[in-house]
Amino acid sequence: MNHKERIAKKKNAQKKHFEKLTHDTKEPKTKPPQTTNTNKKFAEAWALAKETYQKKDFKKALEMYKDMFQYLTPADTVDTGEVYRKLGDCYHELSDWDNCRKAYEKCLEYCKTNAAVYLRLAGIYYRHDGGKAIEYYSKSLDLKFNPAAFTARGLTILKSDKYTQQEIKELFESYIEKYRPIILQGDKPYEHNKEAGKGRKKLNIGYLSADFKAHAMMQFILPLLEWHNTKKFDITLYSANKKQDSTTERINKNWVRFVDVSKLTNKETAKMIYEDEIDILVDLAGFTSNRSLLQLYKPAPIQVQYLGFVNTMGMKEIDYIFADEFVIPKDKAHLYTEKPLYLKSGLHRFDFCDPKLVFPQMTPPPFKKNGYVTFGSYNCLSKINDKTISLWADVLKKVEYSKLLIYRTKKFTPDKKEQFIQKFKALGIEEDRLILSDERFKTHYMAYLLSDVALDAHPFSGLTITTELAQMGIPVITLPGEGMQSKGTASVNKMLKLNELIAKDEEDFANIAAKLAKDKRRIERYRRDLRGILSRSKLRRDAEGLAKSVEDAYLRAWKEYINS
Repeated sequence: MNHKERIAKKKNAQKKHFEKLTHDTKEPKTKPPQTTNTNKKFAEAWALAKETYQKKDFKKALEMYKDMFQYLTPADTVDTGEVYRKLGDCYHELSDWDNCRKAYEKCLEYCKTNAAVYLRLAGIYYRHDGGKAIEYYSKSLDLKFNPAAFTARGLTILKSDKYTQQEIKELFESYIEKYRPIILQGDKPYEHNKEAGKGRKKLNIGYLSADFKAHAMMQFILPLLEWHNTKKFDITLYSANKKQDSTTERINKNWVRFVDVSKLTNKETAKMIYEDEIDILVDLAGFTSNRSLLQLYKPAPIQVQYLGFVNTMGMKEIDYIFADEFVIPKDKAHLYTEKPLYLKSGLHRFDFCDPKLVFPQMTPPPFKKNGYVTFGSYNCLSKINDKTISLWADVLKKVEYSKLLIYRTKKFTPDKKEQFIQKFKALGIEEDRLILSDERFKTHYMAYLLSDVALDAHPFSGLTITTELAQMGIPVITLPGEGMQSKGTASVNKMLKLNELIAKDEEDFANIAAKLAKDKRRIERYRRDLRGILSRSKLRRDAEGLAKSVEDAYLRAWKEYINS
């Protein structure tokens, strides 16, 4: 059976295959109420509150659960813990995150064995306190393995300022070894017949992602998919998200095979990939999705990870990680479990994807109206750790009267907002120097115009947002670190020939900001010229070069596999 016949067979089978199966990424619900109290009034109140909760009248249920404490004594520890858990559930449904956190943590004083409570607490802490989130993810996993907790923990570690690259590698490798038996549940990885691949003239390449739609990742992947040489490579996209949109339609115009695996488990998806005889499987998510765990089944003889996670995943089953010599210098390759598969073209190309996107008109830099320089941060709040706050505080101290705009602060709860402000105060920066904004605009590109200069996070750098900021004329000052995740903005700046914005150390970061703040004409030049610089750069104009470099890398990896 040739490859086209296999494709036709798979398409027909897929219509009937696993219709009743569900995706395995759902957050587990907290366990059902189990009360031990023999007090009749308590039992009646519990039953009524439960009924109210099930009717989704969460405000009323909340008050009913609060009233139950009157029926409890200090000896009723199990029931007290259960009531606090249900209060947490109600607050969770009402998106009252501060009270939700307090209720769940109070629950843990009475019961320390509910994995779902730890997992929900980790999710609440994720954007505000990475260290606490990691602690709760770990405790949840120790009680019960959950793929969502496992992968979220990995991503949170990557955003932390507490780990060296060597420690990240060792940590991920040890956790993969610890949980591999639980994930595989006695199954063995697939074996592959190398002899059958010798002399193959057309390689079968598979891409795995939950983001084949309008998503930040696709802005970097679309240029590759649209320029693949389908005369030399068969391309299959395994989509773990059933949602499709105009970006999905654009992808499907490129003679690729699109397979919806959103209803299949990881094990079933791995089986499909193996039966499709994929030669090289490329995971585009890493620990941003638990779908990456299916690589433990080794469904393809060669497995690669690309862009989604931007660091090692600690899996010996993943053979390569796409890189260039800036993001992973050759003398640092040993710090990654995967072997770097170097791209001569560099790692990044970018496409805005949305054909209907209309960029706002440029406005003058805000300093002209305000009389002071506004630095800006637009990355996810989860990237703002103590190291990043220290870097930014040094800038504000160096640049008198300047202010720092932090956008996307909708996720700040009142408690966490106050903690955030206090961290700056401890470093000598008063609250009036901070602008915490979540102002809504017709397009988020308008928010970028509120800043004169942007400041990058560390060690998890920007990438998509850095490129979008360049489109709006905003320079981004960055401090690349040891790990691959810290070099996104620096990679973009290098491609735009903006090396003057790449700091060597913490002191240099503040000095670059201070020098730029004094040079108002340079800020105006960036505002005027950066969009044109971006549009003329390889980042926007050389998708064909990236595709050719990636395909050459596939051929090198295949040759190495066949000859090994």
